[in-house]
Amino acid sequence: MENRMKQRRAIWHTLPLLFVLICMSFSGCASLSLDSYQRTRSSAIPSSNETRLGREFGAQMEQHPRESGFCLLSSGIDSFLARAYLIDRSDHSLDLQYYIFYDDVTGRLLLERMVAAADRGVRIRLLVDDWNITGKDFSFAMIAAHPNIQVRTFNPFSGHRSLILSRMLQYGYGPKRLKRRMHNKVFIADNTAAIVGGRNIGDEYFGARTDVNFSDLDILTLGPITEKISSAFDEYWNSEFAIPIDAFVRSPPSVENLEECRAVLQTHKEKMKDTVYAEQLRENQHLEHFKYGNLPVVWTEGEYHWDRPGKVASSRENEPTFYMAPHINSLIDETQTEALLISPYFVPGKAGMQLFEGLRERGAKVKILTNSLASNDAKVVHAGYARYRKALLRLGVDLYEMKPTSGESLAEYRRDIGSSSQGALHAKTLVLDRNVLFVSSFNLDPRSAWFDTQNGIVVRSPEIARQVARLFETATSPENAYRVTFEAKLPGEDFSRPQDGKLTWITEEDGKEVRYYNEPMTRWWQRIGLNILSWFAPEEML
Repeated sequence: MENRMKQRRAIWHTLPLLFVLICMSFSGCASLSLDSYQRTRSSAIPSSNETRLGREFGAQMEQHPRESGFCLLSSGIDSFLARAYLIDRSDHSLDLQYYIFYDDVTGRLLLERMVAAADRGVRIRLLVDDWNITGKDFSFAMIAAHPNIQVRTFNPFSGHRSLILSRMLQYGYGPKRLKRRMHNKVFIADNTAAIVGGRNIGDEYFGARTDVNFSDLDILTLGPITEKISSAFDEYWNSEFAIPIDAFVRSPPSVENLEECRAVLQTHKEKMKDTVYAEQLRENQHLEHFKYGNLPVVWTEGEYHWDRPGKVASSRENEPTFYMAPHINSLIDETQTEALLISPYFVPGKAGMQLFEGLRERGAKVKILTNSLASNDAKVVHAGYARYRKALLRLGVDLYEMKPTSGESLAEYRRDIGSSSQGALHAKTLVLDRNVLFVSSFNLDPRSAWFDTQNGIVVRSPEIARQVARLFETATSPENAYRVTFEAKLPGEDFSRPQDGKLTWITEEDGKEVRYYNEPMTRWWQRIGLNILSWFAPEEML
């Protein structure tokens, strides 16, 4: 009897593993060989003064032959219009590299323009990370059926690609590379102008949603640095991890499929003409600045940094040159007087804490803006950040957390948390000594540093750094953010060591100062969940 009981227990203990193995076999997670797919190498088409963009920006570039031009895109609508304009004015090439490319209002509007550009002979290369295209292989393949459009997916999954379960199992138990994604954001037109920053392609990044929108930052580049961005794009496009989308469809789309896609995009465009968002686009003045060459471009020195594509299959011990994180750490470590850091997902880790400690020891101010629990769409990352909150405050770091909403919608949000119009921080930006600016896809967390690939631009200019410093000051004002601090445990208590007190969130509502003693605008069960997550969340994956 005892032996039978042991056998039964052994069977029950092996059932979960057996289930996983069956699912893994079903998903085909080990069947993908990246070397087995045919792909043709290609390179960026050289910039030319004969293109429309070359003529429009050529005079400025000739006046600054050894410098690059930079223009901030802080508004979602401005950033959408910039991309739309560059598509419409391109003559030779468009190269796009994104972690996310949604099939939504703005995604379809940009796709419609891209197809129109391809119709007039523009070569288009679109590289998207494979994690976010579940079930969309044929849709992207229809676009790629155009003779002037190529689509590749980076670091692909195998098996039943349209099943979320299949992808999750492969992510958890498949090759190590699948846990590492391409987080880069790049938009290049005619190798003349480029856009780099925090925005993916999707409505929440371009101010087109009514329920949630991201506060983000992009930067437009002109001149020599754009060619550097193109070279990095070529490295990704021609890497072993970039697979043509046709490899994942049973039969290539027909000409009829392409025409069907074209009709869908055109119908969507017509339906959008009378919408509120379309009216906002028409009323925006940014497009006029493009048309008449009145963009506030700053000409100065700049650097482009990017993780090498091989990062997804390497380790920093074996291939340290694949990683851009050490360059960013050095950039912060060189700061003398003030570091303003904006990161929506912020987990400093031991190395980051040592970096901040060094800055504070030499008297440099450190101010950090991140999401509050209520505005953060990645609660598990907030749990990792919460572990360091008190230690940061004890170092003398000024800590700010973005409100989930503000103004008239605040009362509604308080009544029904999570259902009203909500904002979230998504910009990844550093301002150092009000002289150096870093705009990127790089969150200040271990995942960005050591797992996913990233890219960003360093601009050395007091003028443009001060522009972002002013944005930081607005974003951290009491109307828009909570200032996190320590307060005495009991009201009126004479506290000689305030750093041992209770965490307090100070803000302003209806013109009056308000203090919270728990995570603001959250329910009790959300706070309990945060504590539980903080015990178990693996920091290296946050």
